[in-house]
Order: sequence, then C-alpha cells, then structure tokens
Amino acid sequence: MTRLSLRLGFPSGSWLGDVSRAHPDATLRATETVAAAEGAVTALGVAGTDRAATVAALREHDRVDEVDVVDETGPATRVRTVAPAPPSHVAAAREVGLPIEGPVAVTAGRATVEVVGDRSRLTAFSRRLAAEGVTVGIEASDADGEPVLTDAQRDLVLAAVGSGYYDTPRECTLTELAKERGLAKSTCSETLHRAEGRVLRQFVDGEFGDGEFDDGEFGGGDREKSGETAKSDDPGPERESDRAESVEIATE
Repeated sequence: MTRLSLRLGFPSGSWLGDVSRAHPDATLRATETVAAAEGAVTALGVAGTDRAATVAALREHDRVDEVDVVDETGPATRVRTVAPAPPSHVAAAREVGLPIEGPVAVTAGRATVEVVGDRSRLTAFSRRLAAEGVTVGIEASDADGEPVLTDAQRDLVLAAVGSGYYDTPRECTLTELAKERGLAKSTCSETLHRAEGRVLRQFVDGEFGDGEFDDGEFGGGDREKSGETAKSDDPGPERESDRAESVEIATE
C-alpha cells in the first residue's frame, strides 16, 4: 500500500473549481459527500474575506441545485450543497474503491488530496480524474527508499497513463501528450524514456535482486564486458514505430 499526496487542478465547469477561481481569496473545504434522493449532498466550509459573495457564487453556479447555510459563526461558513453529481475527486474515488483521507480544501481551483491504496487503484484513480479533465500531480509519497522517478518524470508518467498513452491501441499520441503538458515533443519523449528505464530497472532489481538474475543468461553480460551493445534481431512493430518517431523528432 502506498500513501500519496496528489495535487489536483479542477477544470472549467467544476463548481468547486469555478467558484474558487472566481474568489481566489476563498477556501472551499469539502468534508463529506453523500448520495441522497435529491442528489449529491456535500458538506462544505467556506472561508475567506468575503464568505457571503462566495456562497452567492455557489448558489448561482449552473451545476449546483441548492445551497443551504448551516452555520455562519466561526472562521468558516458551513453550508450544505446539493448537486446532480458528486465532485470529480469523490466520484473517481468511489468508482475505484479508493479512500480519500480528511477534508479537501480547494483554493483558486487547486487542491491537495491524501489517498492510500495499491498501485492499480491509484492508477485507476488518476485515469478517472484525467477523464473528467482534472489535472493530477504527485506532491509526496511514502514509498520506501529513494523515489524511483523525479517529480517531473512522475507527473508526466501519471499524465501519460491518464491520457491513455500506454493503452493498446493508444488513445493519446506523443504529440498530443507533449502539447497537453506544454513540452517540446523531444523533451516529452526523452523524459518518458528515462522514466520507463528507471521503472524497468527497479522491476528487474525487485524480481532478480536475490541473485537469480544473471545478465549472461540473456547474452547481455558478455557483450557489456566486451563493450558491445546488445541488439534485437527482430525490431518488431513497436520498435519500428519508435524508430520512426525518433526520426520525426530529429527533423523538427
């Protein structure tokens, strides 16, 4: 099990994102969302310099059906919101069976959420969020040892998985992924390549770290000692595709 702190960016159309961006001095703290006959009911704390205006903006949002003020005393106004659907992070967590720890505070369209789960659920959570237009980045992880990937590599790999870049067939091209992340295509390709190499090396170390794996078994040991590079006899369609893409990058 891994505990992650994820940075979320809520898209346009999200009532949490829209209202918090319209009132950047405000913080919307979503504590709980439950399903009810009237819709998705979220308990929300509204803090900031103009709480009344923020609450009014919630009422005016076209994806919020009802807002009831529960308590105006204290540092935050407590409200009950009713919407046709739960906030995107809640819907994604429910769909994949991933608990979100503690309240989620949204400021200027951004929030940090704490989640705990296995890799498959964390990946599914990220993909579900990406499908809803939510941007996702890793703030911190409690994984043992040194991090496998740099922050930039983790963020890009997470975005690639969420966009379907690693699906078969691919739902997102390298060009589209680079444009989405605001990167040059060559930079995007190199960052992914380095990340993939790190992940594969960790996998091999984990699988064969007890001495069962011998480079010589696969013909790599002798070549490495002699300074030669191991080559595949059959590049296969994937290698040919990568080769063509490399040529395209080099000619840009």
